Amino acid sequence: MKINNKIAKVMMMTATLIGMTAVAEQANASDSITDLTSTITKLNSKSTEVTAKLATINDEIDSTKAEVKSAKDDAAKLESDQYKLGKKISRLNVEITQRDSQLSDQTRALQVNGNTSSMVEFVSDSKSVVDAFKRVGTVTTLVGAGQKAAKQQKVDKAEVKADKVELDKKAIAQEKTVKEYTNKQAELAVKQASANTLKAQIDTKKSDAQSSIDDAKAAEKAAEKAAADTKAANDKNDAAAADAAAAKATEAASSSNSDATSNKETSDSSVASAPSANNSSADTSSKKTSNTSSSSVASSSLDTSSITALARSLTTKSIPYVWGGKSLSGFDCSGFTSYVYAHAAGKSIGGYTVAQEGQVSYESVSQAQPGDLLFWGSKGSSYHVAIYLGGSQFAEAPTEGQNVKISTMSAYWKPDFAGRVK
Repeated sequence: MKINNKIAKVMMMTATLIGMTAVAEQANASDSITDLTSTITKLNSKSTEVTAKLATINDEIDSTKAEVKSAKDDAAKLESDQYKLGKKISRLNVEITQRDSQLSDQTRALQVNGNTSSMVEFVSDSKSVVDAFKRVGTVTTLVGAGQKAAKQQKVDKAEVKADKVELDKKAIAQEKTVKEYTNKQAELAVKQASANTLKAQIDTKKSDAQSSIDDAKAAEKAAEKAAADTKAANDKNDAAAADAAAAKATEAASSSNSDATSNKETSDSSVASAPSANNSSADTSSKKTSNTSSSSVASSSLDTSSITALARSLTTKSIPYVWGGKSLSGFDCSGFTSYVYAHAAGKSIGGYTVAQEGQVSYESVSQAQPGDLLFWGSKGSSYHVAIYLGGSQFAEAPTEGQNVKISTMSAYWKPDFAGRVK
């Protein structure tokens, strides 16, 4: 039996260590998930910012493309105008050249450059007055035509010069505009590429973080399963330990009862065979022997390790507090302590707190040992009872709405006195 108890304790310690490891791994996984979720939140915020910036850049690119297209269209129109103006200039230059030739011929013929003798002779050689008038008209027409041609020549030359200057100015300005828009378009393309690269990096980080979260969740799930498996193993070990303790207690109680019966029979036999004169003395001796034996049996039958083991085991079963409850379906405080002593030690200690006080030897809380009863209230009128486990901890059925559990003494919740079951 001792070997089995040792094995059970080793199994419980091993399961506890595994459980602690599983809980630690579960906590680490939870912390990792929290950190990674925070990282993804920050990355989402940054991604939103970059996406908005990228949208602005794309809008600027579209606008600039439209402006560049408009500028290029204007440049194409200007080029067409230049071509037309070039043809006009060429035509005017031809006309000017021809007009220059005509004016030169007329000047030479009429000696326009200040020499009027030829024109006078031309008029004076008229054969009649009518002929003279005709010749005067001819001279006048020729002189007027020459002057008009000279004037038109001057206007055409000025127009050609002005058109060419204006066209050159427009060409220079348009070339500058196209160049500016082209440069702006190139700059925006660089910004766009940079933003796309940054967004891709953020997306990659988000993907990596999400993968890490998935891994952490898998680890958390595995840790939860390990914790659940450990709890199941602990529960199984606790139940086995409780069963072993109960069996040992029952065996001890049975052995004690057998010894007590044997002692009583021996005593009775001795009394029967003694002389009648010694009946009183023998009877007294027999009673003393019987009382001593019973006291010895009561003391040896209480296995405190079995009591604390069963008490601990029951705290893991999610047994609710039920007023007046005395079974595994529900306990009140005295029902819990009564059940533990009955099943772990084969000892009936009564069904309520004051009755259980009658089964103990009073002691201070500081003198309590594992397996002793702890009482709240005054002696003879206690209102709550629990089983001391050691280390300031005790097992109890606390109050409605709670399950049987292990509690720790504190300034606001501690017993008033203790008692060791007789």
